[in-house]
Amino acid sequence: MKVLITGGTGRWGPTIHQAFLENGFDIRLLLHRKKIKSPGANCELVWGDVMQPDSVRQAIEGVDAVVHLAGMVQPFTEMNPELAKVLNVGGTRTVVSIIKEKGGNIPLVFPSSVAVFGLCSDADQPLHCDRNPCNPTTVYAETKVESENLIKESGIDYVILRVTAVPYLKITLGDLKAHLFTVPLKNRMEFCHPDDASLAVVNAIKYFDRVKGRTLLIAGGPSQQMLWEDLLSVVFGTFGLPLPPESKFAREPYPMHWYDTTESEELLQYQHKTVEDYGADLAGLLPSPLIALMRRFIGPVFGRLIVRLI
Repeated sequence: MKVLITGGTGRWGPTIHQAFLENGFDIRLLLHRKKIKSPGANCELVWGDVMQPDSVRQAIEGVDAVVHLAGMVQPFTEMNPELAKVLNVGGTRTVVSIIKEKGGNIPLVFPSSVAVFGLCSDADQPLHCDRNPCNPTTVYAETKVESENLIKESGIDYVILRVTAVPYLKITLGDLKAHLFTVPLKNRMEFCHPDDASLAVVNAIKYFDRVKGRTLLIAGGPSQQMLWEDLLSVVFGTFGLPLPPESKFAREPYPMHWYDTTESEELLQYQHKTVEDYGADLAGLLPSPLIALMRRFIGPVFGRLIVRLI
Protein backbone atom coordinates (compact mmCIF):
# COMPACT_ATOMS: atom_id res chain seq x y z
CA MET A 1 0.00 0.00 0.00
CA LYS A 2 1.40 3.40 -0.99
CA VAL A 3 0.65 6.53 1.04
CA LEU A 4 1.26 10.11 -0.06
CA ILE A 5 2.42 12.44 2.71
CA THR A 6 2.40 16.16 1.96
CA GLY A 7 4.86 18.34 3.85
CA GLY A 8 6.88 15.49 5.30
CA THR A 9 9.92 17.54 6.39
CA GLY A 10 8.39 19.49 9.27
CA ARG A 11 9.11 18.76 12.92
CA TRP A 12 6.62 15.90 13.05
CA GLY A 13 6.87 14.72 9.43
CA PRO A 14 9.98 12.50 9.69
CA THR A 15 8.52 10.62 12.67
CA ILE A 16 5.31 9.98 10.74
CA HIS A 17 6.92 8.74 7.56
CA GLN A 18 9.29 6.53 9.57
CA ALA A 19 6.29 5.03 11.34
CA PHE A 20 4.68 4.22 7.99
CA LEU A 21 7.87 2.56 6.77
CA GLU A 22 8.19 0.52 9.96
CA ASN A 23 4.62 -0.68 9.47
CA GLY A 24 5.32 -1.99 5.99
CA PHE A 25 3.89 0.85 3.88
CA ASP A 26 5.44 2.39 0.80
CA ILE A 27 5.37 6.17 1.00
CA ARG A 28 5.68 9.10 -1.35
CA LEU A 29 6.62 12.50 0.04
CA LEU A 30 5.48 15.69 -1.68
CA LEU A 31 8.15 18.21 -0.72
CA HIS A 32 8.47 21.89 -1.52
CA ARG A 33 12.12 22.21 -0.59
CA LYS A 34 14.94 19.69 -0.78
CA LYS A 35 15.53 19.26 2.93
CA ILE A 36 15.55 15.48 3.38
CA LYS A 37 18.57 13.18 3.20
CA SER A 38 18.68 9.41 2.83
CA PRO A 39 14.92 8.78 2.82
CA GLY A 40 15.54 5.03 2.67
CA ALA A 41 13.96 2.20 0.76
CA ASN A 42 10.25 2.28 -0.04
CA CYS A 43 10.26 6.09 0.16
CA GLU A 44 9.76 8.09 -3.03
CA LEU A 45 10.37 11.83 -3.18
CA VAL A 46 8.33 14.16 -5.38
CA TRP A 47 9.22 17.85 -5.56
CA GLY A 48 6.37 20.27 -5.97
CA ASP A 49 3.99 22.73 -4.35
CA VAL A 50 0.82 21.72 -2.53
CA MET A 51 -0.75 24.95 -3.81
CA GLN A 52 -0.29 23.85 -7.43
CA PRO A 53 -2.91 21.39 -8.76
CA ASP A 54 -0.46 19.87 -11.25
CA SER A 55 2.02 19.08 -8.46
CA VAL A 56 -0.65 17.47 -6.32
CA ARG A 57 -2.16 15.61 -9.28
CA GLN A 58 1.23 14.11 -10.11
CA ALA A 59 1.91 13.21 -6.47
CA ILE A 60 -1.47 11.51 -5.94
CA GLU A 61 -1.21 9.38 -9.08
CA GLY A 62 -1.10 5.72 -8.08
CA VAL A 63 -1.34 6.14 -4.29
CA ASP A 64 -3.83 4.39 -2.04
CA ALA A 65 -4.20 7.07 0.66
CA VAL A 66 -3.13 10.62 1.54
CA VAL A 67 -1.89 12.19 4.77
CA HIS A 68 -2.05 15.97 4.44
CA LEU A 69 0.54 17.59 6.73
CA ALA A 70 1.72 20.53 4.64
CA GLY A 71 1.13 23.98 6.09
CA MET A 72 2.37 26.72 8.38
CA VAL A 73 2.49 26.24 12.13
CA GLN A 74 2.64 28.57 15.11
CA PRO A 75 4.20 31.05 15.72
CA PHE A 76 4.70 31.70 11.99
CA THR A 77 0.95 31.68 11.32
CA GLU A 78 0.49 34.55 13.77
CA MET A 79 3.34 36.52 12.20
CA ASN A 80 1.88 36.30 8.70
CA PRO A 81 -1.85 35.51 8.93
CA GLU A 82 -2.67 36.14 5.28
CA LEU A 83 0.02 33.78 4.05
CA ALA A 84 -1.05 31.24 6.67
CA LYS A 85 -4.59 31.19 5.33
CA VAL A 86 -3.39 30.94 1.75
CA LEU A 87 -1.08 28.01 2.51
CA ASN A 88 -3.07 26.11 5.12
CA VAL A 89 -6.58 26.46 3.74
CA GLY A 90 -5.57 26.84 0.10
CA GLY A 91 -3.30 23.80 0.26
CA THR A 92 -6.08 21.71 1.78
CA ARG A 93 -8.49 22.91 -0.89
CA THR A 94 -6.06 21.82 -3.61
CA VAL A 95 -5.56 18.36 -2.12
CA VAL A 96 -9.31 17.87 -1.66
CA SER A 97 -10.09 19.04 -5.20
CA ILE A 98 -7.64 16.57 -6.76
CA ILE A 99 -9.01 13.71 -4.64
CA LYS A 100 -12.52 14.66 -5.80
CA GLU A 101 -11.26 14.80 -9.37
CA LYS A 102 -10.13 11.18 -8.97
CA GLY A 103 -13.50 10.02 -7.63
CA GLY A 104 -13.32 11.03 -3.98
CA ASN A 105 -12.52 7.56 -2.67
CA ILE A 106 -8.82 7.95 -1.90
CA PRO A 107 -8.74 8.00 1.94
CA LEU A 108 -7.55 11.33 3.37
CA VAL A 109 -6.15 11.64 6.89
CA PHE A 110 -6.00 15.24 8.03
CA PRO A 111 -4.05 15.92 11.24
CA SER A 112 -5.81 18.94 12.71
CA SER A 113 -5.22 20.40 16.17
CA VAL A 114 -6.85 20.59 19.59
CA ALA A 115 -6.20 24.34 19.28
CA VAL A 116 -9.55 24.54 17.46
CA PHE A 117 -11.30 24.42 20.86
CA GLY A 118 -9.72 27.71 21.89
CA LEU A 119 -9.41 28.71 25.56
CA CYS A 120 -11.02 26.16 27.86
CA SER A 121 -9.56 26.99 31.27
CA ASP A 122 -13.04 26.91 32.83
CA ALA A 123 -13.87 23.41 31.50
CA ASP A 124 -14.50 20.97 34.36
CA GLN A 125 -14.02 17.74 32.37
CA PRO A 126 -11.87 16.51 29.47
CA LEU A 127 -12.87 18.02 26.13
CA HIS A 128 -14.75 16.01 23.52
CA CYS A 129 -15.60 16.82 19.91
CA ASP A 130 -19.31 16.22 20.51
CA ARG A 131 -19.53 18.25 23.73
CA ASN A 132 -17.19 21.16 23.05
CA PRO A 133 -17.59 23.44 20.02
CA CYS A 134 -14.75 25.00 18.08
CA ASN A 135 -13.81 28.46 19.30
CA PRO A 136 -10.46 29.28 17.65
CA THR A 137 -8.45 32.11 19.19
CA THR A 138 -5.39 32.02 16.91
CA VAL A 139 -4.84 32.27 13.18
CA TYR A 140 -3.41 28.75 13.22
CA ALA A 141 -6.56 27.36 14.83
CA GLU A 142 -8.78 29.31 12.45
CA THR A 143 -7.04 27.74 9.46
CA LYS A 144 -7.52 24.29 10.97
CA VAL A 145 -11.25 24.89 11.48
CA GLU A 146 -11.62 26.18 7.91
CA SER A 147 -9.73 23.18 6.57
CA GLU A 148 -11.80 20.74 8.64
CA ASN A 149 -15.03 22.24 7.35
CA LEU A 150 -13.80 22.21 3.79
CA ILE A 151 -12.99 18.50 4.07
CA LYS A 152 -16.27 17.60 5.77
CA GLU A 153 -18.31 19.38 3.11
CA SER A 154 -16.35 17.95 0.17
CA GLY A 155 -17.94 14.51 -0.04
CA ILE A 156 -14.59 12.68 -0.06
CA ASP A 157 -13.57 9.84 2.28
CA TYR A 158 -11.72 11.31 5.26
CA VAL A 159 -10.80 11.13 8.92
CA ILE A 160 -9.82 14.20 10.93
CA LEU A 161 -7.43 13.78 13.85
CA ARG A 162 -7.36 16.66 16.32
CA VAL A 163 -3.90 16.16 17.76
CA THR A 164 -2.69 17.53 21.09
CA ALA A 165 0.51 19.60 21.21
CA VAL A 166 3.19 17.00 20.41
CA PRO A 167 6.71 17.74 21.69
CA TYR A 168 9.52 16.89 19.31
CA LEU A 169 12.73 15.10 20.16
CA LYS A 170 15.01 17.53 18.36
CA ILE A 171 14.40 20.67 20.40
CA THR A 172 16.32 23.74 19.23
CA LEU A 173 17.01 26.93 21.16
CA GLY A 174 14.73 28.68 18.68
CA ASP A 175 11.91 26.26 19.52
CA LEU A 176 12.38 26.95 23.22
CA LYS A 177 12.26 30.70 22.74
CA ALA A 178 9.22 30.50 20.45
CA HIS A 179 7.06 28.18 22.56
CA LEU A 180 8.40 27.64 26.05
CA PHE A 181 7.20 30.78 27.79
CA THR A 182 3.92 31.28 25.92
CA VAL A 183 2.15 28.77 28.19
CA PRO A 184 1.51 29.41 31.92
CA LEU A 185 3.15 26.85 34.19
CA LYS A 186 -0.22 25.83 35.66
CA ASN A 187 -1.94 25.47 32.28
CA ARG A 188 -3.49 22.04 31.73
CA MET A 189 -2.04 20.00 28.87
CA GLU A 190 -2.18 16.39 27.77
CA PHE A 191 1.08 14.84 26.70
CA CYS A 192 1.34 12.50 23.72
CA HIS A 193 4.63 10.94 22.71
CA PRO A 194 5.48 11.74 19.06
CA ASP A 195 5.77 8.00 18.33
CA ASP A 196 2.23 7.43 19.63
CA ALA A 197 0.81 10.38 17.69
CA SER A 198 2.49 9.04 14.55
CA LEU A 199 1.11 5.56 15.18
CA ALA A 200 -2.38 7.08 15.40
CA VAL A 201 -1.92 8.50 11.90
CA VAL A 202 -0.62 5.17 10.57
CA ASN A 203 -3.49 3.25 12.14
CA ALA A 204 -6.00 5.74 10.76
CA ILE A 205 -4.91 4.51 7.33
CA LYS A 206 -4.59 0.87 8.38
CA TYR A 207 -8.07 0.80 9.93
CA PHE A 208 -9.67 3.45 7.75
CA ASP A 209 -12.99 1.63 7.45
CA ARG A 210 -13.38 1.94 11.25
CA VAL A 211 -12.79 5.67 11.37
CA LYS A 212 -14.02 7.01 8.02
CA GLY A 213 -16.00 10.22 8.41
CA ARG A 214 -15.03 10.70 12.07
CA THR A 215 -13.30 13.51 13.92
CA LEU A 216 -11.13 12.01 16.65
CA LEU A 217 -9.03 13.44 19.47
CA ILE A 218 -5.43 12.23 19.64
CA ALA A 219 -3.63 12.58 22.98
CA GLY A 220 -1.90 10.45 25.58
CA GLY A 221 -4.85 9.34 27.69
CA PRO A 222 -5.80 9.94 31.34
CA SER A 223 -2.36 8.99 32.70
CA GLN A 224 -0.75 11.71 30.59
CA GLN A 225 -3.04 14.55 31.70
CA MET A 226 -0.81 17.05 33.49
CA LEU A 227 0.21 20.68 33.78
CA TRP A 228 2.70 22.47 31.56
CA GLU A 229 5.18 22.58 34.43
CA ASP A 230 5.02 18.77 34.73
CA LEU A 231 6.19 18.31 31.14
CA LEU A 232 8.89 20.96 31.54
CA SER A 233 10.09 19.34 34.76
CA VAL A 234 10.75 16.14 32.81
CA VAL A 235 12.47 17.97 29.94
CA PHE A 236 14.70 20.18 32.09
CA GLY A 237 15.23 17.49 34.70
CA THR A 238 16.58 15.16 32.01
CA PHE A 239 19.56 17.49 31.76
CA GLY A 240 19.83 18.26 35.47
CA LEU A 241 18.35 21.73 35.12
CA PRO A 242 15.70 23.44 37.26
CA LEU A 243 12.64 25.10 35.77
CA PRO A 244 13.08 28.71 34.63
CA PRO A 245 11.62 31.25 37.06
CA GLU A 246 7.84 31.55 36.94
CA SER A 247 8.11 35.24 36.09
CA LYS A 248 9.33 34.33 32.58
CA PHE A 249 6.09 32.52 31.71
CA ALA A 250 2.86 33.93 30.30
CA ARG A 251 -0.02 34.73 32.62
CA GLU A 252 -2.85 34.43 30.11
CA PRO A 253 -4.33 30.92 29.58
CA TYR A 254 -3.16 28.98 26.54
CA PRO A 255 -5.52 26.87 24.35
CA MET A 256 -4.53 23.46 25.73
CA HIS A 257 -6.49 21.22 28.08
CA TRP A 258 -7.24 17.56 28.80
CA TYR A 259 -9.12 15.43 26.26
CA ASP A 260 -11.47 12.46 26.13
CA THR A 261 -9.59 10.00 23.92
CA THR A 262 -11.66 6.93 24.80
CA GLU A 263 -13.01 6.59 21.26
CA SER A 264 -9.74 7.19 19.43
CA GLU A 265 -7.81 4.73 21.61
CA GLU A 266 -10.47 2.07 21.16
CA LEU A 267 -10.38 2.48 17.38
CA LEU A 268 -6.69 3.14 16.78
CA GLN A 269 -4.82 1.51 19.71
CA TYR A 270 -1.93 3.98 19.76
CA GLN A 271 -1.35 5.01 23.41
CA HIS A 272 1.78 3.18 24.55
CA LYS A 273 4.41 5.66 25.75
CA THR A 274 4.64 8.16 28.60
CA VAL A 275 6.28 11.47 29.35
CA GLU A 276 8.97 9.53 31.21
CA ASP A 277 9.72 7.62 28.01
CA TYR A 278 10.06 10.97 26.28
CA GLY A 279 12.59 12.10 28.88
CA ALA A 280 14.59 8.92 28.33
CA ASP A 281 14.51 9.53 24.58
CA LEU A 282 15.82 13.06 25.09
CA ALA A 283 18.65 11.75 27.25
CA GLY A 284 19.52 9.25 24.52
CA LEU A 285 20.27 12.08 22.08
CA LEU A 286 23.48 12.94 24.00
CA PRO A 287 26.41 10.75 25.09
CA SER A 288 25.77 9.31 28.54
CA PRO A 289 28.96 10.83 30.02
CA LEU A 290 27.73 14.30 29.00
CA ILE A 291 24.30 13.66 30.55
CA ALA A 292 26.00 12.52 33.75
CA LEU A 293 28.19 15.65 33.78
CA MET A 294 25.16 17.89 33.32
CA ARG A 295 23.17 16.19 36.06
CA ARG A 296 25.99 15.98 38.61
CA PHE A 297 27.89 19.19 38.03
CA ILE A 298 26.65 21.65 35.40
CA GLY A 299 23.02 21.57 36.53
CA PRO A 300 23.59 21.88 40.29
CA VAL A 301 26.25 24.61 39.89
CA PHE A 302 25.13 26.62 36.87
CA GLY A 303 21.53 25.46 36.32
CA ARG A 304 19.74 28.54 37.65
CA LEU A 305 21.93 30.82 35.58
CA ILE A 306 21.47 28.74 32.44
CA VAL A 307 17.66 28.74 32.59
CA ARG A 308 17.57 32.48 33.26
CA LEU A 309 19.53 33.04 30.04
CA ILE A 310 17.20 31.00 27.82
